[in-house]
Amino acid sequence: MTETNKKILGFADVALLTFLSNFGVRWFAIAASIGASSIIFWLLGALLFFIPLAFISAQLSKLYPEEGGLYAWTRHSLGERSGFIVAWLYWINGIFYYPAILIFLATNFAYFLNKPELANSGIFVCVVVLIAFWLVVLSSLFGLKANKSITEYCGILGTIIPCVLLIILGFSFFIKTGHSATIFNWRALMPDHHVTSSLANLTMIMFAMAGVEIIPTFANSVKNPKRDLYLGLIIGAIAIVACYIVGTIALNFILSPSEIQNTSGLIDAFKLVATKLHLPWLTQNVAFLLVLAELAAVSIWLIAPIVIFFKCTPKGLLPDWCHQTNRYNAPANAILFVGALVTLIILATNLLPSVNSEYQALVVMTAVLCFIPYLFLVFAYIKKIKLIPGNRLLHYSFAVVIFVSLCFGIIFSFQPPANITGHGAFLYELEVFIGPIIFIALGYAIYYFRKNFATTLQLN
Repeated sequence: MTETNKKILGFADVALLTFLSNFGVRWFAIAASIGASSIIFWLLGALLFFIPLAFISAQLSKLYPEEGGLYAWTRHSLGERSGFIVAWLYWINGIFYYPAILIFLATNFAYFLNKPELANSGIFVCVVVLIAFWLVVLSSLFGLKANKSITEYCGILGTIIPCVLLIILGFSFFIKTGHSATIFNWRALMPDHHVTSSLANLTMIMFAMAGVEIIPTFANSVKNPKRDLYLGLIIGAIAIVACYIVGTIALNFILSPSEIQNTSGLIDAFKLVATKLHLPWLTQNVAFLLVLAELAAVSIWLIAPIVIFFKCTPKGLLPDWCHQTNRYNAPANAILFVGALVTLIILATNLLPSVNSEYQALVVMTAVLCFIPYLFLVFAYIKKIKLIPGNRLLHYSFAVVIFVSLCFGIIFSFQPPANITGHGAFLYELEVFIGPIIFIALGYAIYYFRKNFATTLQLN
């Protein structure tokens, strides 16, 4: 494939993919359940985490506009070993979360069929999840252009349309009735007086906006990476923050926080909206659109960690077949390997209850892993600040703010869910603490073993 053919992403693609890969309609229900104060949490999350993260990612992508994104930035600043660990953690975290994401897809599909009880059927969930997942896996073999098409078309239908629809319904309801189901005043806007509760909500909101660094992974496919990546990331980030705030307000116009808290998720919240607004067609159609949204999310989040870990890491650290690409410049062997690995996890967790409980423990163990690569990102940025134009104090401020936010995120990952108490809470905290240590140690072990093995081969 020629270099020209690789350049398939322009400014509009970068901005749109940044939005679609990071924006989740499902967060409306979670944020709206907090009430009017969610607006403050969204703003704080944007100021303390998301906007600085987008700015740092944009600056580093401008400095190193090459394939690999977060891996490349870390490698240039902190060395090959740190880059490999970031790529490893990024990939291993995704392996255990693909099945969890796809379960949302199966649940929404059950609602689309107007048979919500099927969401409790292990066989139904397993079949739907496998079909959807392998649709994405096989399309990924045709390169980034195929992933881009799935993400953009399914994302526009499944993410943007439900978002716009909810905003129109919410504001129309408020204008027509002159009434809001949620109280909006200065007192209601102020977060809960309990510090722990407020920090937990803020942490949750901040990491609803994590992942803006994903699109620079494909920097080699961007037509003008120094300009398009930088501006696309910033515009996409601003659009995400704006839609989260406006969408949450719209949902709160129709439903009170207590009504949303009694639902089991976004689709149930939409069902409540449909009942309240006398729109019987809404739930089933939105459920189908949310299926498309999950397909879009899995498509981009499947290929990015694979590119980072299997395609970008130096040859010799992983088996040679991992790095091989097909005529579409896709790491075909790695994609099929990940497909087979995730399939085994899906089959085991849906059909074997005892394995499912162990899988849930693994999800808990890897929860902190999604925060660790960002710590590497902060240190990589600090090391390269002297090469970045602008006010150095501002650059250091962004780095410090994100570092503190990450620390809170990691600390609050140790907080057990409300339904886990006593001895179970202790085991939960132990798993969250030991799990990341095990996976980080395993990453370093792989690096040192393969590095020494490659060196030995070269000497011989």
